[in-house]
Amino acid sequence: MVWQTRHIGRPAPANINHAIRRRVAIAILFTVLGDVPAVLADRDSPQYHRGACEGAYPGWLRGLVDGYNGVADASATGGSVSLAAAPVPDSITSADERQGYKEGLQAGFAYGVAYGVQLGKSARTDETDANIMNRATEGLSVYIQSHCGALIPYIDWDRTFLNASGTATATSLTAAQLAMHNAATANQLAVGAEASAQEARDAEAKGDHPVALANRLAAQSAAQMAAGFADMARSQAAAGREEAVQAIIDAQAAAERARKAADSAGG
Repeated sequence: MVWQTRHIGRPAPANINHAIRRRVAIAILFTVLGDVPAVLADRDSPQYHRGACEGAYPGWLRGLVDGYNGVADASATGGSVSLAAAPVPDSITSADERQGYKEGLQAGFAYGVAYGVQLGKSARTDETDANIMNRATEGLSVYIQSHCGALIPYIDWDRTFLNASGTATATSLTAAQLAMHNAATANQLAVGAEASAQEARDAEAKGDHPVALANRLAAQSAAQMAAGFADMARSQAAAGREEAVQAIIDAQAAAERARKAADSAGG
């Protein structure tokens, strides 16, 4: 008697070879076209890690700016229209590196949005969550460290485009985020000026002239510094282009509030 065996669930050698050839052909096709499906990326390859390393900080910049400007909120972890349209730099040619760059962009974007939303609050209100901002910066640092190791990621600042039209670069978004930080500082100074002015008025009403004078001087100092930070925000806006417009508005509004507070302190 001849026993016949069946290899259940195991394709014949010819089918295995066909599957391998098909997978290789798909990989080659997408490599030629400049894209590779995420399922085909080798996430253990040095090229993938280099791409993720290079994409994280540009993604952070895009996310921070979009979060501040209200284009994306903290739930927009999948990216944005601007991010989706951002081209992979021409210097990145490996399929794994391209995929790593895209995923690095998305990871950095998520951390940047979380930070940028809070930065916007800090520039417009007296409420912000520093813990969220700290967690975002720490998360980005851990991500970069996990992919970069001891290497410093290479960024071609003027040719790393972060929108489809090429008007937003790593350079311009860096200028925009500096303007946003200056706007936030100006607003916090305005909040301080308003508090000092109120204390000056209260002290004056009680006849406590030394305390009133000290608070008037504090309000005036805060107003002067707020005006200085508003000026810096305006100077950075030229390089930040349209992304910095809201930051200029916020900084100027804060400086004006601080000035009015100082004027209302009496003296």
